[in-house]
Amino acid sequence: MFDELKYRWALRRFLKHRKAAFQSYNQVPDEPDAEGMNFPKYQAGRTVNFYTYTLDKFRSDYLIEQANIYHVPTPGNEDDWESHAFATTDEERYLTASAAQKLRSDIRAEQKADWDYWANRVTLALALIGSIFGVLAFFKK
Repeated sequence: MFDELKYRWALRRFLKHRKAAFQSYNQVPDEPDAEGMNFPKYQAGRTVNFYTYTLDKFRSDYLIEQANIYHVPTPGNEDDWESHAFATTDEERYLTASAAQKLRSDIRAEQKADWDYWANRVTLALALIGSIFGVLAFFKK
C-alpha cells in the first residue's frame, strides 16, 4: 500500500517537472540567438524529451517490479521494448504503451486473485469468531 502511494507521489513529481519543461519549451522563440549559432528551442526540446524518457523509464521499472512481486512474466519480445536517444545501454529500455497496458492488466488480475484469496480467508475467520462468541453467549445464560 505504501509502495503504491510512494509511486504515485513520485509520478506526480515527474509529471510536474515535465509539464514545467513543456511550458518553457512553448515559451522559447523559434529564432536562433543573436549570434545565430545557438538554438534555445533545441535545448528546451531536449529537456522535454529527457523528462519524457525518464517518465517512461520510471513507469516501466515500476511495472517490471510489480510483475516480479506477483510472478507475472515480463514481455520478452523485442517489439515490446523501446529505446531512446538518452539510453546508453540495453538495460535502459522501457516498455511500449501496448506492452505496458497488457502487463498492467496481467498484474491487476493477479492482484485481484490475491485479494480474493485473502478476503475469503478473513471472512471465514470472522465468521468462526462470531459463531464462537454466539455459542459462548448461549451457554452463559
